[in-house]
Amino acid sequence: MLPLFSFEKSAFGAGDINSDNPYGLSESEKIIFANKKQIAFQEKKILQLQEQLEGIRSVVDSVSSKLGKTTQRINVLDQKNSSVEENELSEIRNDISELKRVQSENYEKINSLLQKLSEMIDKIDSNYVTHEELSKSKAKKNSTNSTVKKPKLTNSQRLKDAVALYRKKHYTKALAIFSQLANDNYKPATSNYYLGEISYYKKRYSDAIVYYKKSVGYYDRASYMPTLLLHTGISFDKLNDIENREKFFNVLYSSYPQSEEAKIAEKYLN
Repeated sequence: MLPLFSFEKSAFGAGDINSDNPYGLSESEKIIFANKKQIAFQEKKILQLQEQLEGIRSVVDSVSSKLGKTTQRINVLDQKNSSVEENELSEIRNDISELKRVQSENYEKINSLLQKLSEMIDKIDSNYVTHEELSKSKAKKNSTNSTVKKPKLTNSQRLKDAVALYRKKHYTKALAIFSQLANDNYKPATSNYYLGEISYYKKRYSDAIVYYKKSVGYYDRASYMPTLLLHTGISFDKLNDIENREKFFNVLYSSYPQSEEAKIAEKYLN
């Protein structure tokens, strides 16, 4: 015997969408969980981009500060009309040009990162599926399925349909349904009786006898017993088995002497 909690342990947590590895989710919950994982991944990428952006901005601030100080130094030197050598001024101007170039490159990196951030945020917005959208999608799907899928018939209805087909002599279609019902063990006496009748009318007398025998084995007091006995006897007659033919006709005559089937059997006994 299984421990008391062996089943409960597997049931607890089923459908928990907040779990790292959820199970037992509905189709809608699976979509939400997939979105949740995708959004978490994208948010991680956004955080990384933001960290890169902050790092570049820090460099930009440092370069801007250095550039400002260098520019201010040149202005001071110009105002004092000092005797600074031209080489020193040239070096300072070269430094300024280099700082401006680095600054320009960093601004380009910032713009690129901002563009990527914008695209990532837009992607999150486009991938996110709300519960309302899921409900509408599910309702639409159910509506479509309801118009396409036919309701499953009960065995009782299938038996009625099979009998109706049999009475219209649509034996092939009826045979398929009765065979399935017999396999499902639904009213096996009745199902096998009709399988015997179909075989009988298709002149497959050996098959008919087998089905009739199965039917009687399940129930031998059915209303169709006179017909079953008569057709079993005739089937043996068609197979030139006179001994068994006589046995079944005698049972029919003694059990149901007033039946129409017994009158037909008398013709074979005389």
